[in-house]
Amino acid sequence: FKESNVLLLLQMIAAVGVLVLLHAGGALVLEPVSWHRAKALVPVALLYNANVAFALASLGNLNVPMYNTMKRLTPSLVLAHDYVFSGAGVSREVVQSVMLTVSGCLVAGYGDLAFDPFGYAMAATSCILQASYLVTVQKTGAEKGISSNDLLLYNAILSIPVLLLVVLLDGEFHPAMTKLYARSAEFNFMSVLLASLLMGILLNYAIFLCTQNNSALTTCIVGVLKGVAATGLGYFLLGGVKFVPLNFAGIMINLVGGTWYTYIKYREKQTRSSGKPAFSV
Repeated sequence: FKESNVLLLLQMIAAVGVLVLLHAGGALVLEPVSWHRAKALVPVALLYNANVAFALASLGNLNVPMYNTMKRLTPSLVLAHDYVFSGAGVSREVVQSVMLTVSGCLVAGYGDLAFDPFGYAMAATSCILQASYLVTVQKTGAEKGISSNDLLLYNAILSIPVLLLVVLLDGEFHPAMTKLYARSAEFNFMSVLLASLLMGILLNYAIFLCTQNNSALTTCIVGVLKGVAATGLGYFLLGGVKFVPLNFAGIMINLVGGTWYTYIKYREKQTRSSGKPAFSV
């Protein structure tokens, strides 16, 4: 099933349905839908859909290990935002880990025999959009007092018309509906489809919850750890990745830099919790 935008559209529709049903059953609380609040959340929905679109475009041209290598640049973008706009101090170790992460990207890209400029451009743009998206979610929760449940609902409602327009314009709608109708009686296919939709909803909720209760940077750090597992799966289970020593070395350098960065930020958070001063430059 290659019509990815249709899958995303189905996920948004399912998200609205699940949230409304849970609210009706008393399992969660949703505020009444407000047009004023919806307008304020348009940037979140636009950044979310743009990020997904560019991420899917990059995955169509990059293998999974290289995609995750590029995505490990996202925390450094959030860090740069916090430094410029919030005046947050940056430790020497953080700067070194970010430099190591970026160096790994450069080495891996240089050693990538299937180097695709379009794929790399899409992945880099996705990093920028994801960083912007997470920072916007963080500010939305803090400044507008919107819960994760309501944020998930508004994001789905606002995304539906955008995605519907996209699938109609790019011609995905008709072939996707034909495939869904033809395979609607297949239990395995429908089970996997339903599971993927529900997991997508749960993932979005977890991202909103983590970002609002912690920070955009924390969500990015968790994503780095997820990327470690995804890189291994991409190399050894998914196939289609040709082993090139220089490319592999770059991915490992990037992985070490991202993991080191994660450890530093975790240690700094523990230090702040204990009341000890953290050195910054």
